[in-house]
Amino acid sequence: MLRLSGVIAVLASGLFLGACSEPSERINLAQFKERVQALNWFMLDNTIASAEKVMPYDELYLFRRNSLLNTLDQSQIAPNDKDTLAYLTIQQRYPERYLGWPMQSNIAKKALEHFNYQQVDAWLNRTQKRLESARDSNILISRIEKEQLLAYLAETKHQSDEKEALTVFLQQYNTRSGIGLSQLPNGTEWYQSKLNYYLGHVSTPHDLTRLLNAVKADVPKNISPNKQLLTSSVQPAALMLLDEGCEHAPGLNWRDHFIDIRKTVAQCQLSIDKDTLKIAAIVAEVDLGVHAFSWSQQQAMHRLQTRLNLNEAQAYALLKSIVFYPATILVFLEQLKLQ
Repeated sequence: MLRLSGVIAVLASGLFLGACSEPSERINLAQFKERVQALNWFMLDNTIASAEKVMPYDELYLFRRNSLLNTLDQSQIAPNDKDTLAYLTIQQRYPERYLGWPMQSNIAKKALEHFNYQQVDAWLNRTQKRLESARDSNILISRIEKEQLLAYLAETKHQSDEKEALTVFLQQYNTRSGIGLSQLPNGTEWYQSKLNYYLGHVSTPHDLTRLLNAVKADVPKNISPNKQLLTSSVQPAALMLLDEGCEHAPGLNWRDHFIDIRKTVAQCQLSIDKDTLKIAAIVAEVDLGVHAFSWSQQQAMHRLQTRLNLNEAQAYALLKSIVFYPATILVFLEQLKLQ
């Protein structure tokens, strides 16, 4: 006899596939934005009253997210939004859903604004089980991701057996040896899909490296980013480099906190100076090194510290951004070509 969990999994997968082939309704872009923000409440920088009572990456979340992507009427939306929706759909193929906790946000802390302690504890327990299951499938988090999760748990004031169990589990957890996507199953293809989106076209990591080598040839040795932007908060490096007066364009991509990084950089291109572009080239080099060419954490840190005149804490903050937001820095490529 099938266990109850097995029956639920079979039913959920059937519903999931059914949603792919026969959407039950069509919604417009405004409805999609409202619902996708409610579902991905944990990626918003502000608290919303309409947050859906679903925790990230559980079966119900995955089903509803896929359903939203398949029920949106795309006949009247702009090409840029179509590109983003295609990207979000493609991302569902890759391993992140097996890891349970999106690294870009302190889910446990934010969840306490919407859920009771028992619900949060159930999710923490589920996250541990998902990490255990992923490990059995050779899907492992990196050392940087492990440290970030432990930091999130330490920041969360709620105390429980489930939180303590997950903390101990992570403390004893053996991470994968590298920090980039290429070490994960289908990680190379996963990274390429991100490159394609943020570039707006297809270029291989080797082609991009050759271009960046030409740009970096005349980077001044005393160049350095605004160190005040290298804080402990987790955000895309592309946004760290922009002038504070550059307004963020809202978007559909929850992984980037509903900020359209491509559109934001395009809108602010007149205020981006040559030094910023040189810095972006070095960060992009490290991004490619980490995610495409299996650079070690030590190698990436050394490059950031020596080329950008950063101390260890500043370089680590920037490296976290590279690890948690792969390929986003490549939005600067078109401007780099003009240098």
